[in-house]
Amino acid sequence: MTDTGFECCLCMKLAIKAQICEKCGSMYCKMCLKEIFGKNYECVQCQSQSFRSIKKSALQEVYDEILSKSQIVKNQKIEKPPPPKLSVVEQRTQQIYLREMCVNYEICKQNVNQQYKNEQVCSQECLFFSKLFPLVEQQDFTKIRQEIISIEQFIKNKQPTQLFQQIVIPTQQNQIGCTNFVFDKCGEGIVIKYQSVTLQEEEYTFKTVTCSKGFQNGIHFWKINPMFMTKNELKIGVSTSDRYALNTAFSDYNFGYAYYTVGQFKNGSNSNGFEYGVKFKNMGEVGVLLDMNRGVLAFSYDDNFLGKAICTDQLKKGPIYPCVALLHQAGFEFKCGLPIPQNLLELFLK
Repeated sequence: MTDTGFECCLCMKLAIKAQICEKCGSMYCKMCLKEIFGKNYECVQCQSQSFRSIKKSALQEVYDEILSKSQIVKNQKIEKPPPPKLSVVEQRTQQIYLREMCVNYEICKQNVNQQYKNEQVCSQECLFFSKLFPLVEQQDFTKIRQEIISIEQFIKNKQPTQLFQQIVIPTQQNQIGCTNFVFDKCGEGIVIKYQSVTLQEEEYTFKTVTCSKGFQNGIHFWKINPMFMTKNELKIGVSTSDRYALNTAFSDYNFGYAYYTVGQFKNGSNSNGFEYGVKFKNMGEVGVLLDMNRGVLAFSYDDNFLGKAICTDQLKKGPIYPCVALLHQAGFEFKCGLPIPQNLLELFLK
């Protein structure tokens, strides 16, 4: 990052279509503000909601000159040396990939896999992304459910080649916890955009975001990353029911189990809970570990195991739904389809 004085306070790069906070003068990319705050921009430094475009300020001429120079550097053509000759093994490995780029190349940086030639993607993850992302943006939850069922059936019927099995598919041990899901049900005011979820409102009432399709069995693992905009602690966990008001916290009910990030674990209560884990608000990474074989729910923070939160027969029976409850102004990003890190897995299975 270069220090030009025109960096965005969110992405820390040169602000594009710069917007200036009229109260404190902080600068932001217009796209960064839209992605994080939607229509209601808010300065992370002073919480002001009053902005103006840099084009309407005295800084426009200097900004245009810096932006122009940055684009010149960006567009310079760099001559690359010819690629080294591949060995026989590398050539065989490369045969499962085509020269065409995956439709999600900007994200995955991979070429199309032979197995998914007709779909023009490199993996199952990109297959889900390419099919579901447009529907998530439209919040067309009926079509999302239909598409998930269709993709799962497609993957089940598609047999990978022997070479693909040897190179890409990890060992069974490393697959423990790998689970794919989408948050597609939420309380009023919550905005879901692929793998990010945000809430911005004046009220101080917990609201829940969850899935329409629950886990039926097995071991599951996913991660929650609170956004910097989060001003109040989250409630992260699972529910054994989807029949409740989403404009409340799922852990207020007997079927809801949550790590409340004030350092408590809650089940069936808005006020009472026992001490658990660490206290944090808008930093770090929470791992959720669910073993439906043993009925165990546990959590990690920044890959440090926090211990088993609860063990109950209620968590052995599906469906079980991942949930997060947000309050006032909060947001998070989630990751799924990940194997449980070995250090956490060993402690979790004890």
